[in-house]
Amino acid sequence: MKNSDIGIGFTSSELLNFINTDDNIIIYDLRKKEEFAKGHIKKSSLVKYVEGSLIDVPKYSKIILISKDDEQSKQMAIALCSHDIDAYYLIGGINNWPYRLYFTNISYVGTKYP
Repeated sequence: MKNSDIGIGFTSSELLNFINTDDNIIIYDLRKKEEFAKGHIKKSSLVKYVEGSLIDVPKYSKIILISKDDEQSKQMAIALCSHDIDAYYLIGGINNWPYRLYFTNISYVGTKYP
């Protein structure tokens, strides 16, 4: 773990613990719909990622962001934190997730796309 990861990044085991114990977290997956359908983390929702734009999130929730690696999710977490939003990202992204993934028929993938 790099020093820059401390504070806003969660390891896979830390995130799994939150999923199992905290019903108040919100997990947003920033990947494309097709990637999400092929495997996503339990309790995650797909949101549209547009570089340079903030995603719309509830102000007083703990937000966990997921991307393929951690580049997009880390950038978004930093941006959200700068707006006083409690945002974190999965260190290493979904590529670093060693636990079970959930699969969805792509036609049933619900999104928060506008």
